[in-house]
Amino acid sequence: MPDYARPTLSADYRAFEEIMRMTPLAQLDPTADILTIIKELRLAFTMGTTVPKPSQCQLNKEVFEHDGHSVDAYWIDYHQNNFQKNSDKIVLYFHGGGYMLGDIHSKSYLLCSDRRSICFLNIFTGYSGFECHLSRLFNVTMLHLEYRLCPEHALPAAVDDAVALYNALLHHNISSSQLLFMGDSARGGLSLLTVQALLIRQLPLPRGVIVLSPWTDLSASGESYKRNRQIDVVFRDMKEDDGGTVKLMLGPNTSQLSADNPIFSPLFGSFEGFPPMYINVGTAEILEDDSKRVLKKAQEAGVDVKFEEGLHMMHVYPVFFAYYPEARNTLQNINKWIQTLESNIE
Repeated sequence: MPDYARPTLSADYRAFEEIMRMTPLAQLDPTADILTIIKELRLAFTMGTTVPKPSQCQLNKEVFEHDGHSVDAYWIDYHQNNFQKNSDKIVLYFHGGGYMLGDIHSKSYLLCSDRRSICFLNIFTGYSGFECHLSRLFNVTMLHLEYRLCPEHALPAAVDDAVALYNALLHHNISSSQLLFMGDSARGGLSLLTVQALLIRQLPLPRGVIVLSPWTDLSASGESYKRNRQIDVVFRDMKEDDGGTVKLMLGPNTSQLSADNPIFSPLFGSFEGFPPMYINVGTAEILEDDSKRVLKKAQEAGVDVKFEEGLHMMHVYPVFFAYYPEARNTLQNINKWIQTLESNIE
């Protein structure tokens, strides 16, 4: 049946959206301590079935170290050719999960506690499957960072992990021009925070940055948090945030720090000197203005920004490339943008 209010949407997308709406919320003990709830969610994570990892995709773990700081990461390569660290393109991927959940094999789903406004993503996806697809589509090797999670490791621990990994790569004779950053949701924000940290440290920057529905404003000051609340299928039934989520992320320093501090919210930091950026967001998600406000600030700073808005699309919609053409089209657009970066360098 046609959707006259949203004629641009494919039938495939609308079917997937309806399945999302019909998916029941995870049921956990609402009286439990929030840290207990988070740990139970992590234990429940298994390899995603919505975006499975192809059998021909290779995953290899490596521990990187810089100045005594060790971080775990996974090399992800769909192709069977011999990867050349000193010449091939590498996409450093920062996975989503609200800074609290997720890893290379995880799946996420929505939980809303009756007595808290803390919600988690209703997605059911294993990042290894998505990153394998990106490796094949972009013809690159992916490097997945397993950063430390909140609340055990308060922000900016994840930024420190990302900077340590980046430094280790440079010390392994990998050129910054080989590297691109890519992240979704909260870790789209991490991608931007990492570039800002590299600028402060006066380190060479990656070739470009790609963010999908980035969470850039932990203070939730964008108007879309209210405007799109009723139509956001991913964060459906999410209550008004009372700051509980951010308090967990900031840890013991909550009383001294605010959610609009640029250490945590890249929107309020500087974009002067940023590398080229590709920003993608849906117009039917509460984080819409997080992207639009970053776009405005980056353009004012003279950054080369490609902005793609998915009309009527949900949060991180390109992740579901297997299910509807809108996601595949956006990933193809990103691939073309990457090729443009290469031609500009040449």
